[in-house]
Amino acid sequence: MIWKHSRLRFYILNAIWNYKFWLFAEKIYVDHTFNVKEEEFNLDNVDITGKMHFKTKKVSKKRFIGYKYETGMYIDNPGFRHTIDKETWNAWKRKGLIKQ
Repeated sequence: MIWKHSRLRFYILNAIWNYKFWLFAEKIYVDHTFNVKEEEFNLDNVDITGKMHFKTKKVSKKRFIGYKYETGMYIDNPGFRHTIDKETWNAWKRKGLIKQ
């Protein structure tokens, strides 16, 4: 019972989780495409109403959406997600190791 609720066990399990997460989590990116006005314009592009039409160019950028690890998507490391019993959870919370 002493080992089950000990701080050392908590820190070991937490360290194992963190190393596994940062070594095996896959970064997921999505390509985001949008149009950008170019500063140069031609007076040839003026229509009947007198409005100028700027040239646009398509820009594509990668946007980070999160880390894929095991069965979930996370924006950041969520902390260790081991299945522990309620008694151990309450003991660690009482010791101030878990803050929620």
